[in-house]
Amino acid sequence: MPTDYDREFARYRERFDRMVGDIETGQYGRFRGRLVRKLEVTQFSAKVDEYMALGQRFTQMVSSGDTIDDALAVELRAAEFDLVLERSLFLPLPGLQPRD
Repeated sequence: MPTDYDREFARYRERFDRMVGDIETGQYGRFRGRLVRKLEVTQFSAKVDEYMALGQRFTQMVSSGDTIDDALAVELRAAEFDLVLERSLFLPLPGLQPRD
């Protein structure tokens, strides 16, 4: 996810309105069965930074062959829900297995 926050925030708002609903900033709606709060731009920017840092840690673990920390994967998924991401930048889709 690039760090052009203004463009990414506009995309987030569009995704949020389409997938959660047109609600006021700070209010909660449902996304994939979970409650998510509509973020303001500063909250969104901080969440993007957090998500990218978590993703970097996750990528380093995978690259070095370390055991993946389950808590890190949970934090990544939670950030993806907060950002109303349709697709993870770091984690495989749940239930999918790698091909042989």
